Amino acid sequence: MDKGLLSIFSETDFRKPIGDTVYSLADIVSLGYVMNKSTGERYARAVLGDGTALIKTVPSGNVKPELEYVIPAYKSTSRRNEIIRELAEDPDLTQEMIACMMDISQSTVSNVMRR
Repeated sequence: MDKGLLSIFSETDFRKPIGDTVYSLADIVSLGYVMNKSTGERYARAVLGDGTALIKTVPSGNVKPELEYVIPAYKSTSRRNEIIRELAEDPDLTQEMIACMMDISQSTVSNVMRR
């Protein structure tokens, strides 16, 4: 794993239970950056063993990133769509941001929102 990227997440991100589970850094199975193509904003995305994803905005400069979103694990399209709708309730999130955080296309988010 990228040590610079790993430094964005810390044990304090896992101290409070997420759902009913307490995680640790050892539970990270995938770690990467995703970028909002229209704004250039970058997110650090840590996917845990059960599919839960932790999202942090990667700020420029010396600002420490804070845990912003927890996307619960999902195994079905209907559950994915519920999560998209829940995230869309946040007025600060655009369809592109939701797509970027969930690692899906913006058109998928748009299609879910239209239905």
